[in-house]
Amino acid sequence: MINKPFTSNDLFAMSFTGNPKLSPDGSKALYEVTEVSEKSNTYLTNIWLWNGERNIPFTTGSGDHKTKNLNAKWSPNGESIAFVSNRSDNNQIWINNANNGESFKVTNTPVGVSDYCWTPDSSGIYYLAKERKKESKFNENATVTHITKLRYKFNGKGLLDNIPEQLYYVDIATLQVKQLSFDKLGAAAPVVSPDNKYLAFSLNRNEDELDLKTDIYVLNIAEGTIERVTPHNGRYSAPIFMPNGDILCTGIEKYPYPGGYNKIWQINIATKSIKQIGKNYNQYIGKSVGSDIASERGNSGLTVSKDGQYVYFVITEKGNCFLERINLQTEESERVIGDGSVVVSSYDVSGDKIIANLADPESPCDIWYGDSTELERITYLNEELFKDKYIALPEQILFESPEGVTLEGWILKPIDFKEGEKHPLVMQIHGGPHSSYGNIFFHEFQILAGNGYAVFYANPRGSLGYSEDFSRAIIGDWCGCDTRDLEFMAREVSKLNWVDEKHMAVTGGSQGGYFTNWLISHCDLFSAAVTQRSMSNLYTKYGIADNGWNGDRYGMGGADLWDKEDFVLERSPIRYAPNVNTPLLIIHSDKDYRCPLEQAEQWYVALKRLGNITEMLIFHDEHHGLSRVGKPANRIVRLDAIVDWFGKYC
Repeated sequence: MINKPFTSNDLFAMSFTGNPKLSPDGSKALYEVTEVSEKSNTYLTNIWLWNGERNIPFTTGSGDHKTKNLNAKWSPNGESIAFVSNRSDNNQIWINNANNGESFKVTNTPVGVSDYCWTPDSSGIYYLAKERKKESKFNENATVTHITKLRYKFNGKGLLDNIPEQLYYVDIATLQVKQLSFDKLGAAAPVVSPDNKYLAFSLNRNEDELDLKTDIYVLNIAEGTIERVTPHNGRYSAPIFMPNGDILCTGIEKYPYPGGYNKIWQINIATKSIKQIGKNYNQYIGKSVGSDIASERGNSGLTVSKDGQYVYFVITEKGNCFLERINLQTEESERVIGDGSVVVSSYDVSGDKIIANLADPESPCDIWYGDSTELERITYLNEELFKDKYIALPEQILFESPEGVTLEGWILKPIDFKEGEKHPLVMQIHGGPHSSYGNIFFHEFQILAGNGYAVFYANPRGSLGYSEDFSRAIIGDWCGCDTRDLEFMAREVSKLNWVDEKHMAVTGGSQGGYFTNWLISHCDLFSAAVTQRSMSNLYTKYGIADNGWNGDRYGMGGADLWDKEDFVLERSPIRYAPNVNTPLLIIHSDKDYRCPLEQAEQWYVALKRLGNITEMLIFHDEHHGLSRVGKPANRIVRLDAIVDWFGKYC
């Protein structure tokens, strides 16, 4: 009988796939498998080879239980496979023949390799790396960082050294290395033109730090010159070359334009002419449906077919992510993968063959292979663990808000669901704010359902996958229409005859934590709350977050501290702390530079001073991604703490 609830410790038994890559002839494939190691309290990633009949380990970890092998790429002739491994301390490029022979290292950079691509003739590799380590100008016993840049820190990286990355070439036969770029503004992950004359990349190379536009740049390999080929009017990214030498990329032709939808652009290098592909195409290009058990590695962006006829890409449509393509001659679009409830996390195309990493509400992710007419599942990583578990399946609920907006949400029934009985409910709120919930497996949600809670999650205005107007509706109106949508949906769900309206809780992370703070200070719906990696005071966050002075300010419609101070404080939950009566657990990480710890500390101190039941968990040496990529032991503590808090107060 399938009735065992998911537990937090099941994390150690889970594996997830990612980054599938087809061989040039489409007959074989590489993909990554990430396992959660209890022994080393980390994640181990290795590369597997599917030879057309079975799955074979291509790389294995070393004895220290911390080795990661990833980012495998076939040589264009199909005879060799390159990959990045930290088996020699930091990330370097290694090469193996496609028959799984002995691997050898081809780079030895002081800081490690960020990304790379093969030459078209398979004789060498272009790669991206820093040319040196950070050197202190102070004496060796001093512990000080000299900061001169406006952008001086970044979540997950810490304080930035501002040493630009450069492009290099290594010859596979001789292992001779040549530096290709020397520009102080640096370079980024490269793609190579079919004639091996150019490398293209996307980067903000602006001298003015307040100019956050990104462009596509082209390095002339022979001459060593770097030239911009986009019009510097927006944000262009993820370039790929077409067979005819033109560049395709995604981008928005204006900036700032938060919540805007990317378009596809074709660029002629010689003339710098740029044109939009699929002018009538209005879907969100990209994968925005997230999960806490998945690999985000791999391509969900553009891929051009070998004959140059089609460009493939992942879209987000409501709660799903599908694979589509546009005919570059007719500009007509068609669905390639997408029937029912599915999330295409990443994919690759070679000829008529397709490989994809797919997720759904019952499975975190697995690799599927085939063509546009039929796909076959070739991995079953978590089947043994999942076979006797209670998996709560999402039931879609559509709402018509008082403002005339159609809203989408889902509800999971608890493991002990009985008709005629009332059950407590937890409302989950996603972050972003421009992201989405959808038809994907969420470990945290299943744990709550396994502990007797209904789980409700939804996409308020600001979410992706509905329309650009829907996504941009919240710009300049944070904690306005978005939280009105959330409160409305929560009240509607509370009317279900099996929901215990007196035992409803709310939780969310990042922007979802911000909305959680807002809701408990503006309504009396919830008997318990957990706010995670949240925001409480936009006035201070503008100055201390890695994206405060740009991302938050643009999200608030450009409101700045010295011209709209009252508005910034008006949309800060800290102003309404006296209204909070909900028992609150605050979860935060001390290395969170996106929503820094002081946001949690302000909220905690205010609520404790006011006598509200409030506790705080601070996770050490973790950043904003704790719930998804934090140390496994810390993730388990976090999950258990959420369940315990709701068990006590909801």
